[in-house]
Amino acid sequence: MKPLLRVRGLRTSFKTGRTVARAVDDVSFDLLPGETLGIVGESGSGKTVTALSLLRLIQTPPGHIAEESVVEYNGVNLLELPAKELRRVRGAEISMVFQEPTTSLNPVLTVGSQIAETLRAHRVISRRSAAARTIGLLRRVGIPEPEIRTRHYPHQMSGGMQQRVMIAMALACEPKILIADEPTTALDVTIQAQILELLADLKRQLGMAMLLITHDLGVVAGIADRVAVMYGGQIVEEGPTAALFTNPAHPYTEALLRAAPRLDAPTARLPVIPGAVPPATRWPTGCRFHPRCRHAWERCTAEPPPPLATPTEQRARCWLVDEPVRRKP
Repeated sequence: MKPLLRVRGLRTSFKTGRTVARAVDDVSFDLLPGETLGIVGESGSGKTVTALSLLRLIQTPPGHIAEESVVEYNGVNLLELPAKELRRVRGAEISMVFQEPTTSLNPVLTVGSQIAETLRAHRVISRRSAAARTIGLLRRVGIPEPEIRTRHYPHQMSGGMQQRVMIAMALACEPKILIADEPTTALDVTIQAQILELLADLKRQLGMAMLLITHDLGVVAGIADRVAVMYGGQIVEEGPTAALFTNPAHPYTEALLRAAPRLDAPTARLPVIPGAVPPATRWPTGCRFHPRCRHAWERCTAEPPPPLATPTEQRARCWLVDEPVRRKP
């Protein structure tokens, strides 16, 4: 099947004084029609910058997307499109749900006017038709009394309701791809489950592909078809969800799974990953995870591993794929 979105060698950097932060450094992946790809990793791994780079939402300067990067949608490189043509894709063909609805929604406009604005920006539609469509969208995302809610301002809604408004806005033009960047951040567990169930239902109804960005492995376990694990501005492992969870190839993926609480095997104290994600201005030489890796040896510090194929349809940037005998129990 031909990919709907094809990303190759994506590099995004930020100039900070005399240094350069390489936030995204050689990221490549495919997104198939109707597929959900989960991108996971700790804060600082480059997940959000990757998502923003796909639609050229990086502020320039200080941000810069390398010229050799490719973000191909339906055979067209979005990074080479003139701004006017790119605006036809943003919001209509590819939409995004941002992390914080409280900062993404305009506080001085009603939620209905903000959704209608999206419709009128991408469709030839009257104000009356846009208002009726807005009410239908609010009803579709599970907001009660949508005729009343459409006249409310963001501060009159809870965090969960605001996130539903953001989803309604993103789906207004029935996009082919939805990028959901931490869509359950700052929501309680019950509301998180409702939002994820809503996204899964809408994806099935509209037949769209979804890029789900999160730091929570539990979120992608039940909704993603494939998972890409990011660390140090790179995808360090990618593969089918079931294979990646049952047989992680990269020590970082393994460490993330060890640190996640499990109902079937409760422990008094969860294992932790020592250290922290290094700054993007000073990535380690060799494998970027080696300072925190319990399996690391000399080769890991000297040579950066390329993505290597495993027998279980995964690809991992780890020399253990070549030398599995070095993996410690």
